[in-house]
Amino acid sequence: MNELSAVLGNAGFFYPVYWLSMFVVRAGPVLLHIVFLHHRLQSFQFGLLWVEAACGPPGAFAIHRGPSDSATLQMLLVMAAAAALALLLRKHPAVGGLIVAALGQAALMTSLFRVLFGGRRSPAAIATVSLYAVVLLLGLALLASSIQGGYFKRAAALLAGFCLPLGILLSFYIQLGAPWYALAIVEAATVALTVIAAFWNVPAKATSVASFRRFAAGVAASLLLAGVIQASEAAREHSQQAARAAFVAAIPKPAANAAYPKVFFQKGVNFTAEGPVGYNPQSTVPMLDQLKNFGVNAIALVPYGFSSEREPVVRFPGGMERSEDIEVITGLAHQRGIKVLLKPQLWTNRGFPGNIDFPAPADRARWFAQYRGFLEYYATLAAKMHADIFSVGVELGKMTPYEPEWRALITRVRAIYSGPLVYSATQGPEFEKIRFWDALDYIGLNEYYPLPDDLATVDLVRTVETVQSKFSKPVIFTEAGFSTYSHPHRAPWDEAPRDLAPAEQARCYEAVLTAFYKKPWFQGVYWWKVGTNGFGGPEDGSHTPWGKPAMDVVKRWYLQGGR
Repeated sequence: MNELSAVLGNAGFFYPVYWLSMFVVRAGPVLLHIVFLHHRLQSFQFGLLWVEAACGPPGAFAIHRGPSDSATLQMLLVMAAAAALALLLRKHPAVGGLIVAALGQAALMTSLFRVLFGGRRSPAAIATVSLYAVVLLLGLALLASSIQGGYFKRAAALLAGFCLPLGILLSFYIQLGAPWYALAIVEAATVALTVIAAFWNVPAKATSVASFRRFAAGVAASLLLAGVIQASEAAREHSQQAARAAFVAAIPKPAANAAYPKVFFQKGVNFTAEGPVGYNPQSTVPMLDQLKNFGVNAIALVPYGFSSEREPVVRFPGGMERSEDIEVITGLAHQRGIKVLLKPQLWTNRGFPGNIDFPAPADRARWFAQYRGFLEYYATLAAKMHADIFSVGVELGKMTPYEPEWRALITRVRAIYSGPLVYSATQGPEFEKIRFWDALDYIGLNEYYPLPDDLATVDLVRTVETVQSKFSKPVIFTEAGFSTYSHPHRAPWDEAPRDLAPAEQARCYEAVLTAFYKKPWFQGVYWWKVGTNGFGGPEDGSHTPWGKPAMDVVKRWYLQGGR
């Protein structure tokens, strides 16, 4: 019955042990920064299945990912904790093995996601994944040493006592929207390590604790932890709602029937919801103030709907971009003299909305009906909060050839929202072939056209000017950007990891602004992107200019560019 005892005991205690392991992995580095470097805690949130924490140096306003994402500090913390637990609990391998394995699993899942889906495939990142896999393997081996019997008994006990509870836990993440294929990779890796760990053959001592007593104690501990988390979350939510109500009450409301300037120069950035802040209004105030200091006079707020590439369905609202938060942030922006472009767009299972394509008439009619509801929802929001400009679509290149449907959508939006309208077109054929620009107030381009190695912009300007002259409408770049990796001009949309090159990103910004800023028909740009959590910095390879030389280029043009 020894293996049954281990199986039931581990299964019962799996949830509290795993949650505490997540706490060590996700919040531990932040706490170390606070204790030893006197950083300031900026965010600490937790739920039944997650823990998030972030901190920054004294005086820093934006959320800093660095401490919470510090791979080196996290690795040292996990390795030290695993070694200490293995030594302290060597006489209790079932307990020690479970804790060490859970610690390795929590760290492995985070680092594995970064490598597989976050583009961090450097040798250091891969080495970190390998080290966490070793910690997980060590914990599983300790567990195996607590089980009497042959290889198959040990393997079965490990699979049932660790892998099965893990699989159940991961299934809840899927219900919350996590991609099943990513979690399947995590489970498969754990099963593979379990099969290897079962070879660990050390004679186990007979347990003196009845299996069902261990299981009952574990279930009780799990329920107690879940109850404490839920009660804490309820208290925190109540406190936040009260603080939010007072905060919102102090923000001036838009004047009824206030006039909309149809054409104005937009010195913008896309201001995107990023975790753990999202579009929390209180947390965005410092970032809005900093953006104002950089000369930014317009921000694009980007709520997402979700569309399938196989079914003509559009789901909304969702994600971190709650409509009530968008409304409050708009009021905060207006307080600071910053205008707001509301730019709702669709997210698909492959990310890029240009993949949405329904050539069959019945499916196409159903999709446009669904998309009309999506636009009506956000146009109503735009009217309510007095957004200064509204985008009727973003990068839907396979659907924009259906001109009558888009003209009908634009007419419907104008019946709800009386401000200026734009469409945000993909660079290339979509931008150059759209026929309904005349129905809008602006021609909108997501400007990711490649540039030659000398960064000459003659061809780019000619392409944009050809469309502009045909329709005699002002042009804005509803997005523009370059990654911070080497040669960003060759494929500006590409964030595939390679050598960091922040100076090259800055030169590309300079080239685009020099080419367009003073064109009489050009009315501004929204750089992609500045996140609400202030992520970026010299070690970040993404498109954000925040904390990089490119943002200094933006500041110089926005404050001294003459418009």
